[in-house]
Amino acid sequence: MNKEAIDIIMLSNFDRNAGGRETWLYNFLPELLEDKSIQRINLFGYTNDEHNNNISSASFLGKKKEIEKRLFPVVFKGKQSKYPMALAMFNQLKKHKGDNDVSITLAMGVFELLMMLFIRRFNNTKKVVWLRSIFMHEKAYAIPEFLRKTILSIEIYFLRKADIIISNGDDIKSFYEKYGLEISVIKNGIDYKKWKLPSPTLSKPVHVAYIGRLVQSKGIESYLELARKVKKGENHFSFIFHIVGNERGYEEEVKELAKENIVVNHGVIPNQKLPIFLKSIDVCVALTFASETGGGGGTSNAMLEQMAASRIMLAWDNVIFQQYLNDENAYLAKQYSVQELSKQLLNILKNKDEALLKSKNALKSIENYTYYNNVENFKRLVF
Repeated sequence: MNKEAIDIIMLSNFDRNAGGRETWLYNFLPELLEDKSIQRINLFGYTNDEHNNNISSASFLGKKKEIEKRLFPVVFKGKQSKYPMALAMFNQLKKHKGDNDVSITLAMGVFELLMMLFIRRFNNTKKVVWLRSIFMHEKAYAIPEFLRKTILSIEIYFLRKADIIISNGDDIKSFYEKYGLEISVIKNGIDYKKWKLPSPTLSKPVHVAYIGRLVQSKGIESYLELARKVKKGENHFSFIFHIVGNERGYEEEVKELAKENIVVNHGVIPNQKLPIFLKSIDVCVALTFASETGGGGGTSNAMLEQMAASRIMLAWDNVIFQQYLNDENAYLAKQYSVQELSKQLLNILKNKDEALLKSKNALKSIENYTYYNNVENFKRLVF
């Protein structure tokens, strides 16, 4: 294998607990840099004053000194602005001076793709874009309906200019292939040693958790409605509903529900401490929508972590989760139906042995989802 140098562009402040992309990156980079044929990785990110941080190679790699010497994070800093952060990062990255002797550029999304295509630094590199969601589905809530077809056409136009397009889910591949794009799927990995836990106890009350970003596309509104429905019904003593994540636009609603003892709000729990939290949880929900009017896609890091921890999964029966979940390893409900979610919770309550068997099957079904395989598939495709 030839010696490789790589630029990675990711619109992130690299907060370890910011979301699935960051969780993936903190596991992907150390595994990738175990390959000594990689001479250097330049990692570009962005933060503003409110989220100011100081990221070093040691932040990602710990005490692996030999590997540290080959990772060079650059986090551009700016101020709060009415303009998109992607534009601010573009302007600073365009001016960046530094090592230009790279062979591969990896853009971690659509905004990053535009930076890769329009900044001279990346002109003579192999251009790779890694899609972790369906952009138009994820942004549908923010884009007027009359503009969606036009923006999708523009997105497809620029994606055609990439040399390699990777997705982390079959649903993403299917969506973009309809527009003539060639997509390779590399699904996420999981650190089994970190997440391995004893099976849930499933003693009353049953503890249910929503873990992740509190955004509409991830199904937080359905979860809150589920909590209200159950806690105001005849089985209100049988379940406790937990929320872990940044409240964002749902802060007031979540605080009010916590006051009413409908939910327990934990705020943000660092990813490193989540296994400890999960010991007290029986059921985890996966409620990302698969929809052109607002949704996401790809492999959910949080879901894989919860499956590896042998938690009982309750999810929408949609194309996102059908890649990993079925009636043998999870409880599935028709998308948008809070009534079905409630019904499945009662099934878990009444059929403990069946629920625990499904949690064990969930763990078995993801045994091949390792970071080693994630990186090896990337290298085979890109190098």
